[in-house]
Amino acid sequence: MDDFYKNLKPSSSFKNLFDGTMPTKVPDDWFVLITDIVGSTKAIEEGRYKDVNTAGGLTAIAVANVYGHMDFPFVFGGDGVTFLLPVNLLFPIRSAIADTISQVKSAFSLEMRAGIVPVQELYRVGAGLYLSKFRASEHYVQCSLFGEALPLAETWVKEGKDESYLVRENEKITPADFTGFTCRWKDIPSERGEIVSLIVKPMHNDFEVCKKTVTRVLNFIRSEYGEEGDYHPLRVRNIQLDSGRYLKKEATARMGKSSGLRFYFALARIWFERLVVGFAIRFGIPIRSGHYSLNKLKDYQVLSADFRKYDGTLKMVIDGSKHHRETLVQFLDQMESEGLLCYGIFVSDRSLMTCVLKVASSAEVHFVDGADGGFTMAAKSLKEKLKLRS
Repeated sequence: MDDFYKNLKPSSSFKNLFDGTMPTKVPDDWFVLITDIVGSTKAIEEGRYKDVNTAGGLTAIAVANVYGHMDFPFVFGGDGVTFLLPVNLLFPIRSAIADTISQVKSAFSLEMRAGIVPVQELYRVGAGLYLSKFRASEHYVQCSLFGEALPLAETWVKEGKDESYLVRENEKITPADFTGFTCRWKDIPSERGEIVSLIVKPMHNDFEVCKKTVTRVLNFIRSEYGEEGDYHPLRVRNIQLDSGRYLKKEATARMGKSSGLRFYFALARIWFERLVVGFAIRFGIPIRSGHYSLNKLKDYQVLSADFRKYDGTLKMVIDGSKHHRETLVQFLDQMESEGLLCYGIFVSDRSLMTCVLKVASSAEVHFVDGADGGFTMAAKSLKEKLKLRS
């Protein structure tokens, strides 16, 4: 059952994940699910970065609706999501992902690739897989993943090591449920001038060396950028409701198309909800919707923002100045020259937020990425560096 993850005690802070004891080994009867958008870099260069992020958000809510809650292990990476699955949910989730592949193709003309790899197969070749979690907010507990198994599983899926690992559209048994997915906010401008999307890959497999490397990076970011509240990419005063384009994307994502009566009915409902929220925020009216007080909706976005994570690489979206970024690059270049890490970085002037929440509960997560490509473009830079090292 999935109680293995539920019963893990979460850390009180992200940094404590790297100060404490060894994370917990993933049971060998679990599975790794990897999804990503094929050709995401090209799509982003065409200005479709929001479509790419939306596709990732859809996989997360589809899986959440199979679980029936959001207390399960997953990490969002910009153009895809990595999940860990217990055996009892393998087949319904496989069906949901198969339908999500079809819906993403229909709604956004994007090709989604997905593969499910047995953890025992990764253990059989000597790769490790561990996890821990921390409580990001009252409404969101975040997973962190460690070990060599994830990049290996990704390689197997992308290279087609075993055709049985791949999820195909025709495996759909029941439709994917995207209830709880929302995407109603404009891109959020930087408070201090730049939004940095950063990916740092420790180059040592030894867990203790890895922890020290990540801790050094986190400590430097704190000393240069300040506390989390100083470099958080979301500020309440900068968050604004969208007035059209992104609302259509949400309706398209939910319906799988951008035409027809059902699409326009969904769009009309989204518009009505957006107008109610805008009214509550503007006039400070505490209208309740579930656990939300709608006049404080922006505060919830900040509290449950998924702007830093670890899945074998440290991924962060950071708000700072050009000087902050140049100093950070000098520091990372030095650590890179020492062979401790390799990194990729991408700079924008704003961030974007994709919201995923579980209807009928208070659980929610707001995926944050840098605009214009963010993590996808930082990953491209990182991969180019790693090629030169090999």
